Amino acid sequence: MSDSKSSSARFTLVILVALAVFAGLFLVGYLPRQRQEKARDAEAHQLAAAAPTVTVATAQAAPDTTTLTLPADARSRRETFVFAQANGYVKAWHADIGQRVQAGQLLAEITTPQLDQQVAQARATMALARTSYNRLAGVRLAGAISKQEMDAAQAQYAAQQAGVQQLLAQRDFRRVTAPFSGIVTQRNVEVGALASTSNAPGSQLFKLEQTDVLRAFVQVPQNFSPAIRAGLKADFLVPEFPGRSFPGRVVRDAGALAADTRTLLTEVQVPNAQGRLRPGSYAQVRFHLPRTAPSVIIPANALVPGGTDARVAVVGPDHKVHYAPIVTGRDFGAQLEVTQGLHGGESLVINPVETLAEGETVTTRAFAPPAKPAGPPPAKPRPNDPDAPRVSSPLTAK
Repeated sequence: MSDSKSSSARFTLVILVALAVFAGLFLVGYLPRQRQEKARDAEAHQLAAAAPTVTVATAQAAPDTTTLTLPADARSRRETFVFAQANGYVKAWHADIGQRVQAGQLLAEITTPQLDQQVAQARATMALARTSYNRLAGVRLAGAISKQEMDAAQAQYAAQQAGVQQLLAQRDFRRVTAPFSGIVTQRNVEVGALASTSNAPGSQLFKLEQTDVLRAFVQVPQNFSPAIRAGLKADFLVPEFPGRSFPGRVVRDAGALAADTRTLLTEVQVPNAQGRLRPGSYAQVRFHLPRTAPSVIIPANALVPGGTDARVAVVGPDHKVHYAPIVTGRDFGAQLEVTQGLHGGESLVINPVETLAEGETVTTRAFAPPAKPAGPPPAKPRPNDPDAPRVSSPLTAK
């Protein structure tokens, strides 16, 4: 009996010890975890109650000028094809490509055998008409020759004279001369070649150009056209002279936009007295356009995503967020032009999130440009690269 009681007491003791161990382990593991959860809840509550932090950048007023670079069609100041004005054969030519000639200088001589025969025939016909007229005028018998017959004979003689003069004037074109001073850029004649008065393509004898001044024709987009005016200075750029620009000046524009491209044809004249620039080469013209209306430059990622109207989030002096509608102008890639809605100097939220509410209080930090990634240095840009952006940002243009 005593053995059973002692066994029961030992069992009870073991159970109590096991319960005490489990209770101790529970308390050791649960209480720290509960304290951590309370700390996290308190921290989360504190963060939720604190003002969110946003990155801001300052809107900057656009400078007085904008740099715009556009491709240009470079031509000579004057250029023309020289055609034959009398049918015949080339007897000799006296000017070749690259040769500078003066106005009236002989370029080629043409023999005109057919025209010579026509002149001889016309002279014979004129002599006959003169003889007939003189014969009628020599009749002294009154009333033998009517006034109408005399007038007809006189008119016939005058017409034959005019015909001879016309043929002689045409024969003077046997001498092909330069219409103005310039340089011969094409010669399409050889001795013995047939010269025709046709003006069909390929029938020209020479091409003459004046290259002391170049005319650069540029198609200016519509949004820049209000700044184009006569006398505006511009830079003429060609790849053959990297890092160098040639001064030019706007002399005229078309006065109306092309309906198909919405561009304004503009002519820029560039002095070329030393002949370094060549017509027909690829070229660009860089304009320094004055600002026609006040505008502001903002980062492109300051736009609020979504919606049909452009908006930005502005942080006021009270550190509260206010959404402002804007009207955008030109797109410079990483930057945008704002023509209405901002005055410059505003603090704009960069990459605003959708949860940012109107009137919400925020804390700000200044935007810092990202560091350049490590690696080899970027390739040096090609001078006057035709693939480079045509419009430079006003805040980064030099």
